[in-house]
Amino acid sequence: MTPNEGKESQLTSGKRIIFLGDSITDEGTFITYLDTYFEQHTPDIPFTFINLGISSETASGLTEADHPFPRPCILDRLARALEESKPDWVVVGYGMNDGIYAPFSIERFQAYQNGILTAIQMIHQSGAKAIVMTPPPFDPESMNDNVLLPDGKKDYSYKEPYARYNDVVRYYANWLLSLDSTADEVVNIYDPLLQHREQEREMNPSYRSGDGIHPNSDGHWVIAKTLLSRLFHITLEQMPDFVEQPDKSHLFQLILQRQQLLGSAWKEHVGHTNPSKKEALPLELAFRRGEEITKQIRKIVL
Repeated sequence: MTPNEGKESQLTSGKRIIFLGDSITDEGTFITYLDTYFEQHTPDIPFTFINLGISSETASGLTEADHPFPRPCILDRLARALEESKPDWVVVGYGMNDGIYAPFSIERFQAYQNGILTAIQMIHQSGAKAIVMTPPPFDPESMNDNVLLPDGKKDYSYKEPYARYNDVVRYYANWLLSLDSTADEVVNIYDPLLQHREQEREMNPSYRSGDGIHPNSDGHWVIAKTLLSRLFHITLEQMPDFVEQPDKSHLFQLILQRQQLLGSAWKEHVGHTNPSKKEALPLELAFRRGEEITKQIRKIVL
């Protein structure tokens, strides 16, 4: 662990951090990596990482024509999420879904801008720090059997995306990077993930970074490592064992279990409009179960 030169570490006091985003956040591996890192290295400092990501969600409120249901919008649940979770920091990660997988449109882009700026304003009004995270790059070469469509088609979707949709995602990411005087922090995960993908493809041209939309576990580690660097000024020179071999890390598996338990409970407690509801315990019961897992974690780290 090496604090970045000239920057103060954030590890003197704990933080309550919630993560809002689409299915990339909902999946949550990068959050579990962060949670495991801090449990392993600073078990006496009270960090709480709450995953409130919801699959298919947007900041823009837009939905492509053939999406199976109206995409959820973060603005519909943000006030309750902030009121219930009472965070110190809020990490907001949107953009992949917001262009609805179509060529660039100024109307769609403005809807995205309005959604992000409104979210930042609401977070600040709650007294929390607003941290904006760029979307990851879209990777057409990693798509499964999805059909990539050229310009000029009537409808596009996550199943049949625009072939150059990464240009749209890049445009959205560039705009987010201009918000450094509006948000408290802007974290660029687009470029580190793109660099990682290009490095892997130099060694293996058939490398798949995920499914084109969602990064694989390697990508989630790049996200976690970038957040550690930008938010906590921690540079890791080597990949931790729990990332390289998560199945062999009892600590990681316990923290993953706790993350899934509490994340599901929090999401259903706050509420959302995705018709796919998670199997979740009532929040108070989930807290009690989570404390039982935490006792097992403490036996490992203390």
